[in-house]
Amino acid sequence: MIVTFGSINVDLIYLVEEIPQAGQTVLARGSRTEAGGKGANQALAAARDGAKVVMTGAVGDDAMAPIALQNLEGKVDISRVVRSREPTGSAAIMIDANGRNMIAVAAGANLVAQSDGVEDELLRNASYVLMQMENHATQIENLIRRVCNHSAKSILNLAPAHRLERDLLSLVDIVVVNEDEAEALAGWLRCEPGARSLSDALNTGVLRTMGGEGAEAFINGEELRVPALPVDAVDTTAAGDCFVGVLASALDRGLSFDAAMRRAATAAAIACSRPGSQSSIPHITETDSWMT
Repeated sequence: MIVTFGSINVDLIYLVEEIPQAGQTVLARGSRTEAGGKGANQALAAARDGAKVVMTGAVGDDAMAPIALQNLEGKVDISRVVRSREPTGSAAIMIDANGRNMIAVAAGANLVAQSDGVEDELLRNASYVLMQMENHATQIENLIRRVCNHSAKSILNLAPAHRLERDLLSLVDIVVVNEDEAEALAGWLRCEPGARSLSDALNTGVLRTMGGEGAEAFINGEELRVPALPVDAVDTTAAGDCFVGVLASALDRGLSFDAAMRRAATAAAIACSRPGSQSSIPHITETDSWMT
């Protein structure tokens, strides 16, 4: 079982020819509203890949909450998602003609979500605990320390990049970063941004996703690298979350780390090939068919 403590948002998506510069107004070709949030995205990705997933977090007591939860219902256990007086988290996303994006997030209820919603009984039964950085840092720090007292392994997607103490990060089993986050982490640690250098500095496993260049990891003294599948990128919004969720799902059912990375890279490529946030995340049969 995978437990996710993370953000639950509504994404307001605008399709533009080019990302606007400061002070510039552009007309969008279209817009749509979707469920999103890194925590919810990763939980859904793991569930669609066949894992049993429990989602913990918070939404507002508002009209946005049902939209934020609509894709999780029936697929993910959301019984521990609480209602808050704060508004449901939201994100404004602009996607250009090449599939590149720019995102601004209003955390809302995510910042009042309490990690004690992940009770000890859950931690005793979980294989992996997924976390990201769209909740209050103190809650994430507390949960990292609590996971260490149980057999579950922790995966922290350090996104968006937020400085945590080296000793705390060393308690995490797998730290996942993209290229920008790796650069930020390397600056704090005073090392190179590669997975091996970051792993050596933290004395724990590190995985770095590199977009079209694939992904690399340094885990338990082993260096691993997988290529990205060549696809025509339509929308990269959920690709990173899809990668992390499917990675956790694959590890949960016993795949080797190399095989789990390859499966995650395949699922992320599928997500890139079509528009949407959670709507772009593939189901297990789709990923299976791309891997044969």
